[in-house]
Amino acid sequence: MEKGRKLYIRSLVNIAAEPIAYFWPMRTFITRNPLREFEYKPFKEALKDGELLFGGRGYLKREDYRYLYFEGHMKEESLKEGIREFLSSVESASGLPYEELLFTLFVEDVKEPSLNALYKGKISNDTMSVLLEHFKEDPAKVCKDILTSAGLKHTLQDIIDILTGKDLSQTIDELTIKTAFDFLDEGQSTIDMPGRSAGFYKAWRELARKNLRFFLWTGKNLKDMVENFEEPEDAIDYVLKSFGIPEDLWEKYISLELARLKGIAGFIKWRSHNKFYYWQKVHPVDMVDYTAIRLLIAKAVIDANKKDLPFEANYKALEEFLSKDYAKAYLKYELNSKRCPPQLLDRMKDYLKKPYEKVEEYTKSKAEITALSYYQFLANWTKKVGIDINDLSPKQVLDLIKIYEKFKEEEGYIYLKALEDTHIDSLVKSIRLAQEDTQERPIAQAFFCIDVRSERFRRHLESLGRYQTYGIAGFFGVPVAMVDLRKGHEEFLCPVIVTPKNVVFEVPYNKKSVEKEKAASQILHGVKDHILAPFVAVEMVGFAFGFDFLGKTFLPDKYLKLKDVAFKDNTKTSIIVNKLSDEEIQQIMQSYYFTIIKNVLRENFGIQTISDEIVSQVYEACLNGNNSLPENLKKAVEVLRNKYKIDRGYVEIFKERLKSIGFTKEEQAFLISTALKSTGLTKEFAPIVLILGHESRSENNPYESALDCGACGGASGIYNARIFCIMANDPVVRQIMAQKHGLQIPEDTVFIPGIHNTTTDEVFLYDLEFLPARYIPILDKINQDLKIAKELTLQERAKPLDVKNPQDVYRKAYDWSEVRPEWGLSGNYAFIIGRRSITSFAKLDGRVFLHSYDYNVDKKGFLLENILAGPAVVGQWINSEYYFSTVDNEVYGSGSKVYHNVVGRIGVMTGNYSDLRIGLPAQTVLKEGKPFHIPIRYILIIEAPFDLARNAINKIRKIRDLLQNGWINLLIFDPETGIFYRHLEGVWVKYLEKEEVKL
Repeated sequence: MEKGRKLYIRSLVNIAAEPIAYFWPMRTFITRNPLREFEYKPFKEALKDGELLFGGRGYLKREDYRYLYFEGHMKEESLKEGIREFLSSVESASGLPYEELLFTLFVEDVKEPSLNALYKGKISNDTMSVLLEHFKEDPAKVCKDILTSAGLKHTLQDIIDILTGKDLSQTIDELTIKTAFDFLDEGQSTIDMPGRSAGFYKAWRELARKNLRFFLWTGKNLKDMVENFEEPEDAIDYVLKSFGIPEDLWEKYISLELARLKGIAGFIKWRSHNKFYYWQKVHPVDMVDYTAIRLLIAKAVIDANKKDLPFEANYKALEEFLSKDYAKAYLKYELNSKRCPPQLLDRMKDYLKKPYEKVEEYTKSKAEITALSYYQFLANWTKKVGIDINDLSPKQVLDLIKIYEKFKEEEGYIYLKALEDTHIDSLVKSIRLAQEDTQERPIAQAFFCIDVRSERFRRHLESLGRYQTYGIAGFFGVPVAMVDLRKGHEEFLCPVIVTPKNVVFEVPYNKKSVEKEKAASQILHGVKDHILAPFVAVEMVGFAFGFDFLGKTFLPDKYLKLKDVAFKDNTKTSIIVNKLSDEEIQQIMQSYYFTIIKNVLRENFGIQTISDEIVSQVYEACLNGNNSLPENLKKAVEVLRNKYKIDRGYVEIFKERLKSIGFTKEEQAFLISTALKSTGLTKEFAPIVLILGHESRSENNPYESALDCGACGGASGIYNARIFCIMANDPVVRQIMAQKHGLQIPEDTVFIPGIHNTTTDEVFLYDLEFLPARYIPILDKINQDLKIAKELTLQERAKPLDVKNPQDVYRKAYDWSEVRPEWGLSGNYAFIIGRRSITSFAKLDGRVFLHSYDYNVDKKGFLLENILAGPAVVGQWINSEYYFSTVDNEVYGSGSKVYHNVVGRIGVMTGNYSDLRIGLPAQTVLKEGKPFHIPIRYILIIEAPFDLARNAINKIRKIRDLLQNGWINLLIFDPETGIFYRHLEGVWVKYLEKEEVKL
């Protein structure tokens, strides 16, 4: 294939993959909008595209909205207002109470038209004639629509299914899933797929030639094809041409193929865009590889079944069949797509024997049956409002059917708007104007993550008096790559959209000093220095598992508490947050490389007496070359350069990596001052400021990272909290903050890190060994109040978890059979940016993100812009994930946890065979099959002067686009006028007065 054609195919695939949202591996389970790639379109259009591509609903079913209505989550007036707006946009005959009819259709359980429930009474001839004309189908037009759908709505195998009933997609999916998981496995499988280092397509190509599974399902077809195509681009070009798909439809056709397994495709897309991801580096994969494999498997499976098809498996033959044999094609479509009324199934065999003679009889009979089913439905419906259907004219009957059909298309959005308006009204009424703080200096100030679960704890802590709380993204504005003492590798602790530039190390704490050179050198060596560790771990597994099984099953909370105590690592640690000096970097490098050289000379070459001079000479030779060395040392240099990568290039890379360790004092001052200013805490500091990250606790839970801190990449927020406090307590950093950033922190204020466990609502404080003794009495009081706040929060959370007392809530964290250790962020619906005093008297039930912000310290709106561009956008991701996982859990969520299996250490599948499940499990958003999470679009409220807030919104493109396309609801609360402004239909209106603001 020519290079230009090859690049065209690659570009085509990448464009076709754009509708597929990223899927992050489960260890960093990131909530995101499954329709994120459609956010450039209006919300209603995007839902239709999602349904077309993925087959997912965009709204709840009517009975679920009815359930929420009767539970008090939707006001009657909001619903009726939506119905009136709908009726104003449609033409209808006069004389019928349409508003009452449509409201009744919602609140009453009126059965939908059913082909098994036909009207038995007499219908006037005129009415029946009108109904038959409305419902009778044109077989030729239906077949034309089927052809038009090829490449836009359906793949070739989809059309084979609806015309013949032969489901080839399932076989294609199964072979694709097995292939993908074999390659993508990250250490779970006991047997590796061979040749993965060559890349997905090449490794699969070798396997496909010999694999028995492929042979059983495709015969020789697949083997013959893969031998002809060494490159994936050639294979894609061949398959689409062999299918005869018009080239202008190729992009859409590929999108349909990728959407069939959107979880696997989304993970491959994410991995291919993360070149530094370890598994991507060692086993490269991209969307072109995956598309080629998917298409080749599809082609082979279709070819293996071609003798059973009524047409050749290509676009031209399909077009001929649907046009020339339209009667037969239409009847087959009716039968195999289950559109045929049950009353006509017995006659279908005769119809297919003489399709052209019988098709008219079939369409007329189907229209009659459909008309009778609708008439029965209308009779039941109109009776609810005191109308006899037989008193209506034919035109009124037809108008009512047309309005019903139109309403069916729009009702989901009407119910959604009513839900949203009800929630907005309630939330706005709970917000008050900020009050001047007249209380004495607080005993403590506490920073929590904006996570909705923090709201309950914050409220209860504040109720105990002399506490101020603040909300901020849980990484506390400090993005880092953390090297945990126990892991020895980097973990990004920041939002996934951020790539941290700074690395920090956890090291054993030494009261006298932190030996940077020794500690960093040890960490860089990793577990290689501890050769007994793997042996001990393996020997202990079998012994420990028996106790784990019994303990977790019969005494989960008591056993695991005991285990925590018995196996707790009490090693005190500190964190290297300061930049290494050039001298320190040189010492580390010398220690690291000299240790390797000595070991190689001793173990590989038998040299026992090794002076520092010899080591230095060998090291210089590795970097610069030295022909004057003895032969044995020359050989050692060769080994060191080839096997241990000790050469100038790698040494320089190592040096640059060491330079990334830590932050300069100026960087630290900037990060801390920015974080504090963004929350409005710039004066009147308490003696103790708690910086509380959050984490969760659960057993046997693949979704554990979904309950941890999303701002920390799905990890615990404790390291970010500790790093923040180390910086904020540094006198030099504070001096720079005062001089350069105008932020003066009193000398008697100390920052203490801690962690809030959202499953048990315990708070643990860290690094107390650094705390001066004079703070101990205050800290004792704080710890007592934290325990009281815990008990109050557990009591509040007990009811929705259906437990009787707080201890049962606590127990869920330790029970490995528990499918719902906590509700997580279920229920989230709003994000408020403003001072805590405007919401401090509101009971928000753990459903609102609270980001502290004071416009008085942000005259130009720069801090507000940062909040909108970062945390506010992430909040919309979370809200969207919960929304779509609720409205269609099977398509956009992940179904029941009961049937989940971890696959490849990257995600979960249902049972033994399925796509990667992309969203949240049913137990996270549903309760007894009904929505526990109330799915409404994100409500963003900003407390700031109107012009300041509007200007900030206009500068953040993502927020502006989400707003204009109807993905979010946005209100501005101007504290200087006390007026709420809401963005509606492209303009800002005074919310309560509903009149356009003249700007």
